[in-house]
Amino acid sequence: MSQVRYVLHVLMLGLLIGCGGSSHEETATVTGKVTYQGKPVTKGRIAFYPPNGRPAMGAIQSDGTYSLTTFEPGDGALLGNHRVTITASKSVGDAPTATGFMDEIMQARKGQAQPASKTVWLVPEKYSNRKKSKLQAEVVSGSNTHDFNLDE
Repeated sequence: MSQVRYVLHVLMLGLLIGCGGSSHEETATVTGKVTYQGKPVTKGRIAFYPPNGRPAMGAIQSDGTYSLTTFEPGDGALLGNHRVTITASKSVGDAPTATGFMDEIMQARKGQAQPASKTVWLVPEKYSNRKKSKLQAEVVSGSNTHDFNLDE
């Protein structure tokens, strides 16, 4: 009986020690550059979506470069194939002022409605939609570089 108890304690200790490490799937660093019509995209977000699991995200810097994060800053993306989205837009025009909801209604009734701001896409909008984007990337162990040169 004492041998069974000893074996159970050893197994429990092994399980506890095994739980001390990372509890998520393996990732690999992913960096790259996003360009549109030969010029760097100067702001936006890029996302890598695996078939299963947590997506990786990154901000596009002013020179078009990015670095992905899944669980911890800069850890990259899960290994495997990914659907990629790129969202880069800006607002132009007059943004509504903070006069208050009732003031805006009164201005609209008097024909003085404020012009709305307009979204201008820095890359075609289709790249921001996970179902429409045809961009893909494979992430393997180690360091990965994926550049996206968008022309259409």
